[in-house]
Amino acid sequence: MPPARSQARIVLLVLLMGFLTWGKSFGAETRADLVHWDFAEERVVDLTIVKKVTGKKKMLFLSTPRYTEYLEGFIRGMVVDYNDNPVEGVLVRVGDPGEENSMFDPTVTNFNGIYRIRFSIPFDKKDQVDIRNKLVYAPDWEQKRDSLGNSYEPLDRETPFRLFYDRSKKVLAFAEGLRKSFVNPITRGEPTLDKSGGSKGKKAATPAAPKEQKGGGDDFFKAFGGF
Repeated sequence: MPPARSQARIVLLVLLMGFLTWGKSFGAETRADLVHWDFAEERVVDLTIVKKVTGKKKMLFLSTPRYTEYLEGFIRGMVVDYNDNPVEGVLVRVGDPGEENSMFDPTVTNFNGIYRIRFSIPFDKKDQVDIRNKLVYAPDWEQKRDSLGNSYEPLDRETPFRLFYDRSKKVLAFAEGLRKSFVNPITRGEPTLDKSGGSKGKKAATPAAPKEQKGGGDDFFKAFGGF
């Protein structure tokens, strides 16, 4: 077989493999396909797995795209006042303000008090996603109070969380402990809340204790090895 014809076949084979890989990245998978054991309790929604070009790799004498698989979806929660009324326009983010975080997009609550933080996290070598960070509620409340004259001060300004997903075992878990985050309306010149939930000169209503998710600690995640 002439060398030119042999090289042409190799090129066609490489192109075909690249096309099949590219086409597979667009295969639609439902939540039932991705998750069999769900311990996120509706805190993590709209899961998908996508492939992104993250570089190049050489195959023979050709340069082809290098793909990395990412788990994408939304962390969902709710912000209410002490009367359990939803609060709109509260900023919720992952990590400290000013800290760059390419995996999580900050968001604000809608008119129902619901927030949805979009995430895009690459799988590790074990084909898992295991992230520890914290949710920060209304980090701009003081700026809003000073500039606008009123704002909402969060009862819990930040809470740690862990997001875990095992692709081979189809296990999804999210542990934060809070289902709802409580905020207190405050105006310029008004004392802020102390650590006990009250304020000097004005006693704030005490909200019901947020329900904790079952097994929110690390012991809960250790149990995943049994699936």
